[in-house]
Amino acid sequence: MGTMPPYELSTLSDIDCWELFKQRAFGSNEVKRAELVVIGKEIVKKCGGVPLAAIALGSLLRFKREENEWLYVKESKLWSLQDEDCVMPALRLSYLNLPVKLRQCFAFCALFLKDERISKKFLIELWMANGFISSNEMLNEEEIGNGVWNELYWRSFFQDIETDIYGKITSFKMHDLVHDLAQSFSDEVCCILDGDGMPSTSERIRHLSFYRGGSFRGVDLVRLCSIKSLKTYTIPGVDGNRLLPHILKFYSLRALDLKLINEVPFSIGHLKYLRYLNLSSGDFETLPESICKLWNLQTLILDECYKLQNLPNNLIRLKALQHLSLNLCEKLSSLPPQIGRLTSLTTLSMYVVGNKRGFLLAELGQLSLKGELHIKHLERVKSVTDAKEANMFSKHLNHLWLSWERTEVSQLQENVEQILEFLQPHIHQLQELGVEGYTGVHFPQWMSNPSLKDLRCVYLKDCQSCLHLPQLGKLPYLKELSVSNMSRIEYLDEKSYDGGVVGGFIALEHLSLEKLPNLIRISKENRENMFPQLSALVIIECPSLLGFPSLPSLNYMCIQGKCNKDLLSSIHKHDSLESLVFYNSEELTCFPIGMLRNLISLKSLIIWSWSEIEVLDEDLQHMTSLESLILKDLPNLTSLPESLGNLGFLRDLRISNCPKLTCLPISIQSLTGLESLGIYSCSELEKRCEEEKGEDWPKIAHVQNIEIRNTRLIY
Repeated sequence: MGTMPPYELSTLSDIDCWELFKQRAFGSNEVKRAELVVIGKEIVKKCGGVPLAAIALGSLLRFKREENEWLYVKESKLWSLQDEDCVMPALRLSYLNLPVKLRQCFAFCALFLKDERISKKFLIELWMANGFISSNEMLNEEEIGNGVWNELYWRSFFQDIETDIYGKITSFKMHDLVHDLAQSFSDEVCCILDGDGMPSTSERIRHLSFYRGGSFRGVDLVRLCSIKSLKTYTIPGVDGNRLLPHILKFYSLRALDLKLINEVPFSIGHLKYLRYLNLSSGDFETLPESICKLWNLQTLILDECYKLQNLPNNLIRLKALQHLSLNLCEKLSSLPPQIGRLTSLTTLSMYVVGNKRGFLLAELGQLSLKGELHIKHLERVKSVTDAKEANMFSKHLNHLWLSWERTEVSQLQENVEQILEFLQPHIHQLQELGVEGYTGVHFPQWMSNPSLKDLRCVYLKDCQSCLHLPQLGKLPYLKELSVSNMSRIEYLDEKSYDGGVVGGFIALEHLSLEKLPNLIRISKENRENMFPQLSALVIIECPSLLGFPSLPSLNYMCIQGKCNKDLLSSIHKHDSLESLVFYNSEELTCFPIGMLRNLISLKSLIIWSWSEIEVLDEDLQHMTSLESLILKDLPNLTSLPESLGNLGFLRDLRISNCPKLTCLPISIQSLTGLESLGIYSCSELEKRCEEEKGEDWPKIAHVQNIEIRNTRLIY
């Protein structure tokens, strides 16, 4: 890799830089020793006002309280090295004060590109595969890996983190200078090939990755194959098939990340030391039996292998296997028999229940699973005892999906409610719960236990026999709820809590209701202050729903398919709405009077595929904050209201496939802030808006960006 030009880093005053340093070095409550403060301020002066340097050194000294330890940093010879700015000495000092194991883990990060978003989980798995971290009596390898990552993050080697909806860190980046530091200490052991050929010192390489999207034309295959003791290999799948025969000759590999390959060769069984294998998005239907010879394999990832139909029966020989990921392997009809004998297994993303011994639900009983688990074909569970022996309550799962296929067998399944009762996981770590195809009439009480304090998302789908939903309003931290295709449900919430008439769903932010033909109201009782945090509401094919209580935080609403006029009439109550979508209604010719009147905060309105609507409400003029209006697939719309001209903040107007709309209102000339106008597949309107020639051209000539074409607009 070539030398990079100097980096432009923002600088702070010594006072501001000291505040950053002090916060990291002392924390907020510690009494600051005067002698350390004096030395600390001298150290800060050496940082040149660069925040990264101040934070790194403050983090380094956080748990050092001896004066000589601070003087060592202040007087280090690294500050006087030539060709060094103030940042690199600070980063080098921080690195050199890491424990040896952490230095190894950090230097390994040179395997990634500059500015690359790195998966935290992937990095820790590679550390594990290469033996950089190991378990102890108290913690397993993954937990120790998390601790190592957290320490490097605290030292400012990692930044720009991203989290999932549960607050868990999923990815991060490295500052370019930090990446340079990792490269300088990786001692050419880590190498990125970007199509420029192999480095001259290829015999030192232990960890190799190819630039994502790069070309292999410049790669010397002879020199590549001459690398001895290669331990890590990551490669984009587009070229992986061509290089696969060569890759499988690296017999010392510990980690192989090889996505999108067409076939898994039998020779993969020769990689005896392999601990991590990722074959995601492969185009193969089966795996060779030889994969069962990978005795040291800890992680096997087969996500999105859509054609994969079965796994080798002898997979249970992989006694070291800890992680088996099968997300979106939809054609996988069964797992190997006696999967419960893989006693090291801690994550199993999918289990397919079978009818025969060795494939029963009870196979899960001996596994100490965590993370995510989707159990399919629960209609095959023959007895409550089988469900009980699965020992689900001992499993510390974050995500659990329970699925029944709707067949004649599932309709005849006995004791289905008791079976679901015994499928309760450990209560304190569950974050997401999905139930699909359940044929019971009632849900178990554990699904609405207020002690489920980590539960954030619940999905209920195709539970056609259910008369009532669980009392989900009792869940104190539930943020997302989706209920779909449950024809017998009349109310989302039927009972008051603690004998009162107030509250329910106090933390819910996203609610989706789909194909609930008999849903009448949200609550059977008139309750106040429900859904105080609800911000997004989607209603699809709920023709009997009469409306909602006031939703003070609602800013997005989508109504799709058949709906009740009373529901539409209630929209005006939600004056906090910022985005409103109407889609695919075949009945209404116009909106109810007053529906749009109070929507003073609305910024975006989409009306799409309402086949019978003929006119738009004059109440449109009250939406004075509207910035975007999209009208699409409205075959009977004949005119736009003159009140359109009152929308002073309108910036974007798009009209698509409205064949009966023959002209624009004169008032559109008043929209001086209109920046973009699109007209698509509206033959008459296209003619009238033709530049310099059309009758309506003077009305729109002031618009900066105009696009008129005879084709359907694709969203």
